[in-house]
Amino acid sequence: MTTTDTQTFLDGLRTQLSNAPDGVDTATIEAAINALTNSEEERVKIWFLLDRSGSMQPVAGDVVGGFNQFVADQAAKPGKARLTAVQFDSDNPFEIILDRSRIDRVPELTSAVYWARSMTPLYDALGMLIERADRRIKRRVKENRPAEDQLVVVFTDGLENASRKFNLRQVFDMVRDRMDQDWTFVFMGANQDSYAEGGHIGLVDGNIQDYAATPESVAAAFDSMSRATREYRGKPRFSRVADKERFFGGLKEAEEALRNKKS
Repeated sequence: MTTTDTQTFLDGLRTQLSNAPDGVDTATIEAAINALTNSEEERVKIWFLLDRSGSMQPVAGDVVGGFNQFVADQAAKPGKARLTAVQFDSDNPFEIILDRSRIDRVPELTSAVYWARSMTPLYDALGMLIERADRRIKRRVKENRPAEDQLVVVFTDGLENASRKFNLRQVFDMVRDRMDQDWTFVFMGANQDSYAEGGHIGLVDGNIQDYAATPESVAAAFDSMSRATREYRGKPRFSRVADKERFFGGLKEAEEALRNKKS
């Protein structure tokens, strides 16, 4: 069933409820339909994994600017979302720079926090991020807190070359298992075949995008990510799940800009 079919079905249910006989209590059904269609009350947890390895040095300032614009765009979007941002390199494969921040209260990233160095332990960073997200979900369930849709973004420009805790098979299995639990994973990659590398860790083509390690392409990559994230957050939960393998909606602005530049 497509998103349009689902919405048509729900609209039909509303019509039937409006014609319910007197005395029939429809409140529970109406509440369930509203929960499905009201994305304002459906929370999103954004996990942003940011490569800070040495190869990012030529575009480090552009990454800082792009990330801050991404946050500003999301802060202007209605709806409840929190952000955890983690930068990684072989000196520190999991450095939390923002944790559980409301999207409208995220401080600006600066070059004093994000600067490039060292190598690329991608598997360790992603594995530790998933473990942290698992703990958050379990804690919220125990505390009877509202569920969150999980959006994991990986922004990198190099191949894995320094992990010690997790290997490729472990990360692949973790990603696929969480995708089966309706998490959405996104991979933005430069200086590599992003589709091959993203596929190696379990991601699907609809959620992968190439960019180039240039200021213009980094800006386009963050713009594309921000646009797709706004659209994701604007959907009701059933649509987020239905589109979990089509995050960019068929439009990949950074890749389109690269093609136009070549032509």
